[in-house]
Amino acid sequence: MLPKVIDSVLSVYDKVKVELLPTPSKSHYTFNLRDIWRVFQGICSANHKSISTPQDLIKLWYHENMRVFHDRLTTDEDRIYMKDMLCSYFKEFGYEK
Repeated sequence: MLPKVIDSVLSVYDKVKVELLPTPSKSHYTFNLRDIWRVFQGICSANHKSISTPQDLIKLWYHENMRVFHDRLTTDEDRIYMKDMLCSYFKEFGYEK
């Protein structure tokens, strides 16, 4: 399960970096390697007692990606894109939302 989580965080970063490019109205859409670190920091900061099942880890993964990437998005179109992209990973984890 852990290798899938690591690969998915890197994949999400790659997609966001390519798909959500900065424009004059979205100049703050600059993503870098620190964003990957922030996702992992949030996951690793969780209390091990609160992560008792693989589903709990997936929920935490989703939450941290939303916190790091989604919270910076300004348009509804970009927010929907981000949610759909993250939800597409649930099947890879064997988890349905």
